[in-house]
Amino acid sequence: MKGSTLAEFINDLRTMGGPEKEFTFRDKRYFLETTFHEDTQMSEMYIFEIRDNNPVIARFFGKDFDECTDQFEEAKIFDGQTIYDVEDEIEVLFG
Repeated sequence: MKGSTLAEFINDLRTMGGPEKEFTFRDKRYFLETTFHEDTQMSEMYIFEIRDNNPVIARFFGKDFDECTDQFEEAKIFDGQTIYDVEDEIEVLFG
């Protein structure tokens, strides 16, 4: 991972729900954001590709940032692979 270490990236998600992160993977730009929903008392983490219609590629829900991050770590959203499989292809641009 360029621009951050994978440990720092994951620790940020667990402790602060981000902060918001912008990163590239295989020539595509992505944005990760976490929101807390007061009405349901649930956290939501979502990742979208930065392009014309900003399609959401993944959404995770949990009681806290840890639960969302656990789901993110296991998700095969990077061309069928987890972030651990492709970390050397990711560059963090912001966050």
